[in-house]
Amino acid sequence: MEPIKITILEDHSVVTEGIIAVLKSNPFFPIAGEFRTANELFLFLQANAADLLILDIDLPDRSGLDVLKEVKEKYPKMKVIIFSLHGSRVYVEEAIKSKVDGYMLKSDPISHLPSVIQTVMRGEKYISDGVSKETLPFSPFQVEILNLLVQGLSQNEVADKIQKSRKTVEYHLNQMRTKFSCKNNNELISKYEKEIQK
Repeated sequence: MEPIKITILEDHSVVTEGIIAVLKSNPFFPIAGEFRTANELFLFLQANAADLLILDIDLPDRSGLDVLKEVKEKYPKMKVIIFSLHGSRVYVEEAIKSKVDGYMLKSDPISHLPSVIQTVMRGEKYISDGVSKETLPFSPFQVEILNLLVQGLSQNEVADKIQKSRKTVEYHLNQMRTKFSCKNNNELISKYEKEIQK
């Protein structure tokens, strides 16, 4: 077995340290680089080869789903495992459309990671058993807005975070309230949280 050069894009150092701790005992899993922003990763990949990327969805500069698309366009041979808190089907379906190789939840035992890596390197797909079987009628962009509201951000703060106008945020919230038959955002958030826990 040839060593698999692994890169990690994750903005929480504790998570990165956990990944490295699990992989460092295996000589076939050398860590080629660890990064906190998409920009850092792409600068690295311009000059360095990597076989596999472990990728979070929530990043400070871009969505991990956008990073996945760009990696698959620029480096089609590189395997990508999304390692995320998000178990909602809408994220997984978007990732599958963008040719993700594996989707592992942060709630899964991290000790499973080496076997997940081996699975995707054999050319097989891996999707965590913890992924919700429910399909939400929202786009990943709308789910991103909802998740920020769940975190306690105001609509203005959400607009700043995703670099869109408040009108855009309100338009998508209105669409979601209509689909879920909700009178206000609090009701929408409550229903959404119940759905993703199914």
